[in-house]
Amino acid sequence: MPGVRVQHPTQRNVRYTVVDSRVPYPVPYQCTAPALGGCGGTHLFKTHHLNLDETGAAIVSTGVYERIRERLALDGFSLGVEVRRPPAIGVGVNPSKPGAWGDIPIVRSPSDMAN
Repeated sequence: MPGVRVQHPTQRNVRYTVVDSRVPYPVPYQCTAPALGGCGGTHLFKTHHLNLDETGAAIVSTGVYERIRERLALDGFSLGVEVRRPPAIGVGVNPSKPGAWGDIPIVRSPSDMAN
């Protein structure tokens, strides 16, 4: 499945959350802990978790990209490089590097604070 590569100008080795405020949850959703791939927060709206690598990049599906493109642009991401065959994404699985499961910093989009 093709994807789109996005890159943040400053954040590295973090789990970056982006809220889609157009899609509310029927009840508050308790996200899984960072050690299990979530952020540990309570979500009122659909929240996408992007695992940014050591260059600040992530590859998202084309569908997710279309839904959050404007929000990513507001946060300063460079956008739009299509990746026809994305590699397996393994941020957080190497315990010798920053961002090992459980200790990966969670960064919430500044534009999410308005929601």
